[in-house]
Amino acid sequence: MPKEFATLQRQTLPEQVVRQIGMSILADEFQPGDTLAAEPELCLQLGVSRTVLREALKVLVAKGLIESRPGMGTRIRPRSEWNLLDPEVIAWQAELGRPTSYFRNVCEVRLMIEPMAARLAASRATEEEIASIEDWCQRMQLSVHDSDGYTTADLQFHAAICAATHNELVPQLMTGLHAALYASRVITSHVAGANEHAMPLHWAVAQGIRNHDEQGAEEAMRMLVKATLDDICRAEEAQR
Repeated sequence: MPKEFATLQRQTLPEQVVRQIGMSILADEFQPGDTLAAEPELCLQLGVSRTVLREALKVLVAKGLIESRPGMGTRIRPRSEWNLLDPEVIAWQAELGRPTSYFRNVCEVRLMIEPMAARLAASRATEEEIASIEDWCQRMQLSVHDSDGYTTADLQFHAAICAATHNELVPQLMTGLHAALYASRVITSHVAGANEHAMPLHWAVAQGIRNHDEQGAEEAMRMLVKATLDDICRAEEAQR
């Protein structure tokens, strides 16, 4: 029996349809292979026109959450086929309050990239790039009690390090993770003492790059990412 959706209060915004169906999929209210109701029934449930519904379904198809085939209807795709780096998919997962497994995966990917990025930056960064890295670190220090300011400076700190690798692929790889990194920063910045605890590690990374200490910069970054994972786990424990 297909799931029924509550009628939307604002009937002209496809974004609301995308959110309602997308959140239901991420909340495991459907299983891979399940079929959504036919268009007329969905339009009735949601209180929207067929044009609005079709626009919303196209967005969900682009996110990899559903697929539509003639004669087969609209089916839920396996999680392995979802666009897990889509900003809305990331936000929905965080909002559902089950971020640990997803952000653990993010941290594992970061561990594959960022320690080596710090090592390369220690070897290749110009004086101007080093100054930029230290400047963002100082801005983090000044914003340690301001979660928004801290998060912004933190993302710029890591972006500056990636740019200092002088490997054009590294910044693009991290750009693909930007939404996930932002979401994880928002989570960890609200953990008591997390920002203060992370600052010495950020400074250690910056100092390693300043001193052209490749091993020191790499190890400090590895410790920093692992500390982020610990904070994410602490955040989940606090929500229980």
